[in-house]
Amino acid sequence: MTMTLKTLASLATATFLLAGCTSMNVFKDDNTPPPLANDLPPEEPVLVAPPAGKPGEIKAAQINKILSGKSWKWTAPKFSGVTLYANDGSSLIEVTGKGTTTGKWMAKDGQLCEKIEPAPFLPGGQPMQCRAFSGNGENFRVGNANFTLAL
Repeated sequence: MTMTLKTLASLATATFLLAGCTSMNVFKDDNTPPPLANDLPPEEPVLVAPPAGKPGEIKAAQINKILSGKSWKWTAPKFSGVTLYANDGSSLIEVTGKGTTTGKWMAKDGQLCEKIEPAPFLPGGQPMQCRAFSGNGENFRVGNANFTLAL
């Protein structure tokens, strides 16, 4: 068997490359194939900090989703009416038998905060006040007022 110089050079190069690969531990003892993308479990969201608020409290984002773009009938001890909560944080308030006015609103965890502009029936308006927000479905309680979705 005769080897040419070219064959010897090829064998030497192959031996050198294989020796380098094994010394780098490229070949691991684990023969398990890597998982395919479809085999991976769904990623869980990573919480940097625990959610704010009390257990069972309706979060601000949920309150925004509940109220935004909808009209709500409300009854309080002295007045009743309908309020439209716009997506931009403005509101249109109709107080039964009194008239209408505008306002601003925002949600906090467990609270609805509202400011009411002056009107003939409320000359000084009402500064921003936050009240407890609770309930579910189409019935909610804001402070001492009951809210139901106006259809």
